[in-house]
Amino acid sequence: MNTENSRTMLSRLRLFFAERISFKFLFISAAAIVGVFFLVFVWFSRQQEDHIMEQVEKQAIILYKQIVLTRQWVADQNCVLIPDSPEIRPNPFMEKPVIHSTEGETFVKISPSILTKLLSERALKSGLYFFKLTNTNRLNETNAPDAFELRAIERFRSSPSPSKGIFSRESVGGRHVLRYVAPVFVNESCVQCHMAQGYRPGDVGGCLSVFIPMDEANAAIGRNKAILLGGGFGMAGTLVLVLFVSTRSLVFKRIRDIKGAMSRLNLRESGELPIDPGDELKEIADFCYILDEKLKSQHQELERRIAEATRDLSSANRDLETANTELERLNKAKLDFFSDISHELRTPLTSIKGAADILARKSSCENPEYLDIIVRNTDHLIKSVVDFLDYSKLEADQLELTLERTSVRQIAQEAIQSQRTAAARKSVAITLEAGGDQALMMDRQRIYQVFMNLLSNAVRFSPEGESVSVEIAVLDGSAVLASVEDRGPGIEAEHHEAIFRKFYQVPHNGGRKIHKGSSGIGLAICKGLVEAHGGDIWVESEVGKGSRFRFLLPKRS
Repeated sequence: MNTENSRTMLSRLRLFFAERISFKFLFISAAAIVGVFFLVFVWFSRQQEDHIMEQVEKQAIILYKQIVLTRQWVADQNCVLIPDSPEIRPNPFMEKPVIHSTEGETFVKISPSILTKLLSERALKSGLYFFKLTNTNRLNETNAPDAFELRAIERFRSSPSPSKGIFSRESVGGRHVLRYVAPVFVNESCVQCHMAQGYRPGDVGGCLSVFIPMDEANAAIGRNKAILLGGGFGMAGTLVLVLFVSTRSLVFKRIRDIKGAMSRLNLRESGELPIDPGDELKEIADFCYILDEKLKSQHQELERRIAEATRDLSSANRDLETANTELERLNKAKLDFFSDISHELRTPLTSIKGAADILARKSSCENPEYLDIIVRNTDHLIKSVVDFLDYSKLEADQLELTLERTSVRQIAQEAIQSQRTAAARKSVAITLEAGGDQALMMDRQRIYQVFMNLLSNAVRFSPEGESVSVEIAVLDGSAVLASVEDRGPGIEAEHHEAIFRKFYQVPHNGGRKIHKGSSGIGLAICKGLVEAHGGDIWVESEVGKGSRFRFLLPKRS
């Protein structure tokens, strides 16, 4: 029973880890990082070990060279005399190994071999390195070579360049040592003592074995490995932890959010999408595949519906084209109608106005005020007919401009002169202030029409006894800014743009309509004419402080 429970628990754990991509990522990243750090540790520890061994080898080589130099110096002096002592044994192979001075002192001759042996014994007692001189053709049997030294001597004597030594790691007396075996060459000084052995200068007389204890080197290598291993695993663990925490907040949380959104979308479907269990990415991938199939199906259905709608739309487009053609025909007919009726009305109206002017000039007229009414209303009718015709042309984009270089100030003066009679009836003064003058390419009659409409409105809305001011300014030689200002009731800000639309009437201001006695298209015509010249027109007004209409005409080449 316990075995079955254990198997069930292990199965659940395997399923849990298989379904959690975060744990997969943690395991894979940890294994990869630990593997990389282990390889780095092996490589770096090997480098450290080689470096330490290189230092030990250099120490052995230096020691060998010092011993050789010392032996050479003793050989050059033939021998060295030192006071006799119990630890020094005379060399039995030397002639007169002991010498007595005239003062009764006893001195022992020290040869290079004896000196080498004494130094080695002294170093060995001190726990430092030690060395040994060996030779195959020897006088002292204690200098017999071992197997390694014998092979080294044979190699040195057979090699064309025997100066390079041989290293070997060994265990001597329970201690790990590094042995360095290098040749000892015979020179002129050595031949005198070893003549019987048949040596010649330059021959390999034997070898010198230098033993360097490895205790400190092995301890240093072990410490470095422990530091590298501990630091490497610490860094690897820290890196895995940081990577897991950051990835969990930046990636896995987003994956969980996507999975949650996917679950909500799945529940909103008519039937749940069949998704096999697995980790989050597998479920998302399966969901995307299934969703792609559903989208393809819906896309095909949508294309079918679009095809049906396109057929209906094509029919509607044909009807619309027919309607547009009819509309263009009607628009042209409207323009022709306005043109014809304008011509038909202007001719009799002009005759009526001429007849009224003649009657007004005759002194026999008993009621001149009636003639004045006839003249004023006839002028109003003529102006309305012209305005309607011009606006129809603007709407149909058929207004033609006759451009000529003309002074804006001169046009303003002519318009002011034409409005003086109407202004005099209300005792309204019209002033002109021109800071400069600029001749521009424009349609003289159309700009005159703009000034006339603006002045007519200004005079109409100005109280009796007030004034209307006209200003013209040149802007850097590239444009002309003109303005017409009155002292009327003003216009609320919410109507500033709307008053330039056709037939727009400001509802009330001060208890009365503002556009009294107007056709309602004068400002719309002004806007169309100014914009036809590439300019702009706007109003600046406050209720109770009057209005200032301004338009800008750019310089045209």
